[in-house]
Amino acid sequence: MVFRLRKLVGRAWDASFWRPSHLRLIHDQVLHRRRNEIDGHSDDDHLLASAQWLCRAQDAASDGGVMGRYRLHGGWTSSYPETTGYIIPTFLRLAELLKDPSYTDRARRCVDFLMALQLDSGAFPGGELHERRTGPSIFNSAQIVHGLIAWHAATGDRGTRDAAIRTGDWLVEQMDPDGAWRRHVHNGHVTSYTAHASCWLAELGQGVGKKEFLDAAGRHLDWVLSLQDEQTGWFDLAGFTPAHHSARQAVTHTIAYTLWGVLTSSVILGREDGLVAVKRAAQGIARRLELSHWLPGELDYAWRGRANYSCLTGNAQMALVWFKLYQQDRDPRWLNPAFKALDLVKRSQPMTNPDPGIRGGIPGSDPAWGGYLYMSFPNWAAKFFIDALMTRREIVAAGVGPTSDRAEAPPDIPTRLGEPGPAVGAAPLRVVLYTRPGSTKLAEMLDAWCGGWGFKPAAIVVEDTAEPSARKRLGTVLREEGLGGIPRRLRRRPMPTHGRNDLAGSPSTDVFEVCRRYSLPVIRVGSLESEESLQVIRDLRPDLAVHAGAGILRPPLLAVPRLGTLNAHMGILPHYRGMNVAEWAVLRGGPVGCTVHCVDAGIDTGDILCVRMVPTDRLRSIAQVRDRVNQAQVALLGEVLRWVIASGTLPARRSQKFAEGTQYFRMHPSLAIQVESRLQSAPGSEV
Repeated sequence: MVFRLRKLVGRAWDASFWRPSHLRLIHDQVLHRRRNEIDGHSDDDHLLASAQWLCRAQDAASDGGVMGRYRLHGGWTSSYPETTGYIIPTFLRLAELLKDPSYTDRARRCVDFLMALQLDSGAFPGGELHERRTGPSIFNSAQIVHGLIAWHAATGDRGTRDAAIRTGDWLVEQMDPDGAWRRHVHNGHVTSYTAHASCWLAELGQGVGKKEFLDAAGRHLDWVLSLQDEQTGWFDLAGFTPAHHSARQAVTHTIAYTLWGVLTSSVILGREDGLVAVKRAAQGIARRLELSHWLPGELDYAWRGRANYSCLTGNAQMALVWFKLYQQDRDPRWLNPAFKALDLVKRSQPMTNPDPGIRGGIPGSDPAWGGYLYMSFPNWAAKFFIDALMTRREIVAAGVGPTSDRAEAPPDIPTRLGEPGPAVGAAPLRVVLYTRPGSTKLAEMLDAWCGGWGFKPAAIVVEDTAEPSARKRLGTVLREEGLGGIPRRLRRRPMPTHGRNDLAGSPSTDVFEVCRRYSLPVIRVGSLESEESLQVIRDLRPDLAVHAGAGILRPPLLAVPRLGTLNAHMGILPHYRGMNVAEWAVLRGGPVGCTVHCVDAGIDTGDILCVRMVPTDRLRSIAQVRDRVNQAQVALLGEVLRWVIASGTLPARRSQKFAEGTQYFRMHPSLAIQVESRLQSAPGSEV
């Protein structure tokens, strides 16, 4: 308790909490996480706020460079040559996007600042100016090369081109024969994130036509690829310190440096092996974000979270990696984690803080007292965030079209059942259905089956999941929406319907009311994973189970029914697994439909029994598509169930290979807009 109190007091001191603007920052990170969303700030608002912050970071310096960071306890630091170098392309891009020549002038000031720092060897020094470092730095020099080449490309300035070539010559001289850099590296540690240095050497070689630069970049790429874990796609030596290396973990900032470097070099050099390597790693990180609903600031070799904070710089950088992968293969799956990663940055950006060092900046960590750049706003976080928002803007404006790989259904997928064989066994099959109180799925199924062909299950097993306590719900509202969230929630709370549908005359979808309507036995249990619930279900002696709106079913429960457990899925398996697959299929231009399959321990990976295609050419909204597919899946599951009851066995099964399909996650609203646009513009759409 005493330790925690000291830690809290220390953090408050480091945040200079007595300053009202700092206290507001802390308040918003603790009690009003969705302030920016609730206030209605657009992507353009976020971009302009960061661009203005970056301008203030440059204006705070008197030498033309950009201040490295703003600290809550200490203010601005000093100009940082490394990041000033790669901010030059960002200023140039802002000048073009905003039609504002002042950003071009800012880029020129950056160039003048850097040109005065170049060493006789051609290298540039490491560290911020206040650290008074004069020793050359591999990483910093390469980032500055990127900026000088961008300035030369924009203006034709010969001096920056010549300076960049001198730096390139020095970088090649320092590279060891195996492609690694071991001299003039940060704190003497050899790292794979120097891929973010060699990629600019490749860019330089491409820009000035020097083969030796391209060859050196290729050697470094070979060395970095040799460090990739064949099992997970992880790159060893991606961290800042030997401790990171030995633990095989790293901050997402340096992980993203590594991936961007490998990706950019591979594109320039035409290296397919590098593209494949980046995709493996990027998929692992995307999966971590999708499953966790945020991106931990540190990850290990298996892409597991190793920190309780998020590195916002890494979020923005990974968004750029996913965007660049999309630009390479046009697979919209890359856009989903990219949009979500940027959303997580946007919610942590202080948009209206009165302190100019805070307003519009991006904290190093979320929360600001996290482990990466504690209580600071680094200029590179703003730079990468701006780059990512500008790239997002370009992609959305161009539209997300169908992919060349539309994931067509394999030809051996069963599309019809045929006639059931003679019944196996004398006793009728005992069928149980698993559901939850809030599910509407059970009502849809029972209305179609009980009323349609006289289906009578042995029991309906209802899993009563514990609702969060009032205290916990209140805490969530305060954390996300602040004190104003309470009256907002009360205003939009729906009136209770007491088990009746809002539409007069419509049948109730309440689980218990539906079961009473068809005189079906209901058994209420706690968690389906508990031993008590499992024993209740074993006592029912089910031959077959049906997933009717329950949660994820675990192996002990799946082992109970003699024939297995059936599920209807709103996508064509094996390709479309997971969530929102009807929408994903429309976006990709692939087949839309549903599948009935056996449930196994994976996500939609069990044996396939039958699929049904659903035409969407006359549907004009996601709601219409989902409704049509849902009707089809309920009907198909009923047909399969009736077939099994008649024959006493399962129909022929088509097993899935894990590598055949892709797990899709909840579609980001920006992509859903693209789907709606596609449907509305399709020829012959129903109005």
